Amino acid sequence: TYFESPFFGTDDTVARGIRYAVDNGAKILNMSIGRDGPPAPVVRDAVAYALGKGAFIAVAGGNDFLDGNAVPSFAALATQFDGVVSVGAVSRDRQRATYSGTGSWLELMAPGGDVQRGGVPGMILQQTYDFDFTDTFLNGAAGFKAPRFDVFEYIYYEGTSMATAHVSGLAAMLYQQGITKPAAIEAALKRSATDLGTAGRDDQYGFGLINPRSALRGLGIVR
Repeated sequence: TYFESPFFGTDDTVARGIRYAVDNGAKILNMSIGRDGPPAPVVRDAVAYALGKGAFIAVAGGNDFLDGNAVPSFAALATQFDGVVSVGAVSRDRQRATYSGTGSWLELMAPGGDVQRGGVPGMILQQTYDFDFTDTFLNGAAGFKAPRFDVFEYIYYEGTSMATAHVSGLAAMLYQQGITKPAAIEAALKRSATDLGTAGRDDQYGFGLINPRSALRGLGIVR
């Protein structure tokens, strides 16, 4: 289900990436990064910098519920900043995906797939890089080849990373329609979400499942 690279980025690398993105005009950031422990100051400062530049940030809520349910480092930032949301995953039946982390830091849910409930068709079919062309460092004895990032394929995945992309997409639609302040985007996403689980915000589903139709209806765009 998951692809694991032998190379890992540092907190400094993440912080530099955030700053680079907003310095080059990015207004919606998607952070699907696995890391436990408290967020490093360098990342926290970069997030504050991005918000100051008017960028909204969606953060994957983590896939470790079945492995101790650790609080993901970057998802914890969601409760510290307006304009940053942490995202959990639901399956096709709108139940929390079996792997999706829970906790007080969880804010929104979105489709992330769940092979445990629906088999492979219950996962998210997404277009992504063809790893045969990008991960040429795995060629071993065949030798290294320059990677290419212009070849794509459709692959079934599951995870809060897939859910976070849904939130980023909806945030971009809201931004396009004039809701441009990060805190305002977060408020609109929460206000329009479909409540799941216990009434009101809860640690299993946050404020609920994103509802694009409801969010855009509030702007008079859809019926």
